[in-house]
Amino acid sequence: MKGLFYLCAIAPPDYNGRMKLAGDTILLVERPGKPDQTFDTALHTKGFAVKAVPTGAVALDWLCTSRPALIILNAASLGSSGVRICHQLRQQAEDVPIIHILPEGKQGEGIPGEGVANITLIMPFTARKLINRIKRLLPAKYHDVIQVGPIRLAPAAQMVEVDGRERRLTAKTASLLEVFLKHPGQVLDRGFLMRQVWKTDYVGDTRTLDVHVRWVREAIEVEPHLPRHILTIRGRGYRFEPGEKKKNTDSS
Repeated sequence: MKGLFYLCAIAPPDYNGRMKLAGDTILLVERPGKPDQTFDTALHTKGFAVKAVPTGAVALDWLCTSRPALIILNAASLGSSGVRICHQLRQQAEDVPIIHILPEGKQGEGIPGEGVANITLIMPFTARKLINRIKRLLPAKYHDVIQVGPIRLAPAAQMVEVDGRERRLTAKTASLLEVFLKHPGQVLDRGFLMRQVWKTDYVGDTRTLDVHVRWVREAIEVEPHLPRHILTIRGRGYRFEPGEKKKNTDSS
């Protein structure tokens, strides 16, 4: 195929031949347009870190110095099959998963470039379907998920999902929620939580714990001031309840 190989421009003086790792960033090749043909807004709403570029050329330039977790080629928004650019993206980023989105009407024509992308989708489909495919391809740190009731936590990624709502957590907040999820229905005293999360036996001042409990509630509760999952047990500590329990009015 002509034009398969892409030559990167000369690297800037501070590049020194090193590749910048873009962490959990998704490189989205998509031309802004009709809402039902674009996914940038939906991905941002779900909390994904997205680097959106309008053309394949810009994407290839960016890949010269950066490495994303995933590439989405929305060829439907570009008004083409995207076969050439998909091959170039694969050649430029051999180890990065690719989702190739094709325009409507390709069902009877076979899938061009099949085997180059990890997943091929044909318009129309919902943002939810795309997000489900994204989760299949994200790095392993997103795979070690703990699910108890409606709460799904990816500890290494510091992401929690409750009833389709996703939130990014701080490292300590994620660790605290992980402890709760591993001890459903048990009363956990403050000393135990301080040892598990902060690795200390000091319980003279647990305001830090109380603040992090509040942050956990803000991430997973519908009404954080009337928690249903992280309940305060007065004089003892906290208890995590996976199901719908009676609202706890003592949210300190």
